[in-house]
Amino acid sequence: MKVDVGVLGPLGTYTHQATHEYFQASAIYNERQTIAATLESLETLDYAVVPRENSIFGSVVETFDGLRVLKQGLIQGEVVLKIQHCLVVKKGAKISDIDCVISHEQALGQCRRFISEHLPSATTSKTTSTAAAAETVSKLQKLNVAAICSKICITMFEDLEILVDGIQDEDINYTRFFILGKDSEGRPPFKSLRPTHALIRVTPSKMCFDLAELLKIVDLSVKRIDRRPAPASDPFLDIYFLEVVSSPHNPSEWPEQVSHSILRIRNNGHFAESIGLW
Repeated sequence: MKVDVGVLGPLGTYTHQATHEYFQASAIYNERQTIAATLESLETLDYAVVPRENSIFGSVVETFDGLRVLKQGLIQGEVVLKIQHCLVVKKGAKISDIDCVISHEQALGQCRRFISEHLPSATTSKTTSTAAAAETVSKLQKLNVAAICSKICITMFEDLEILVDGIQDEDINYTRFFILGKDSEGRPPFKSLRPTHALIRVTPSKMCFDLAELLKIVDLSVKRIDRRPAPASDPFLDIYFLEVVSSPHNPSEWPEQVSHSILRIRNNGHFAESIGLW
């Protein structure tokens, strides 16, 4: 039986590709226009996938803005995708045929060197997404336009092929995605039976508090800390997201260790809860 998964659309983007690599043929993909809408889709869908961070650009602010107010859902997994931009053309086209390259503005910028070296005379044109660029090329009759997009696009639109793979300027470009489930009872495919990560959401009881003291209270290995302004609160009061990882020596005790850490935080006057265990 297939599960319903919400993804940041349109279909054919890297979020869709990451989701497809994780769920493969076991999912029905439901596109949403924003990260907030993707997280909200957990009210009706089984899972949702949102970008967590990029190795070049850092944390995805919109995702953590959504996690500030997350009520439905729990992070149950993650997937890391290497961002590989492809030059996609109509079948039969050669690079010498190309006089125009279209894509999302960011993708065009990330492939500037390739375009300059291999298509110096080609013009560039912006589209609303990389998937939209691929769809446009698929509908053209001529062979002179190429799209920069993800490889999954050639499975979605007819008469396309990859002319050149990996054309991005930066080869070390990865994005990490969160897999969220509707509730803690469900378990996505390929999820580890023994979780090793957790995400604790902490709202301090006051603006001026000691972060170092909080980390002592947590008493777990903290992999990273993100923070966002607390909604509808006093100015400069933040919500902290602590990603903690288990010791390799006692993985079976990890859920209990996270629960005890949250209890210690609460006993010191702060509000804390787990919004992810994977």
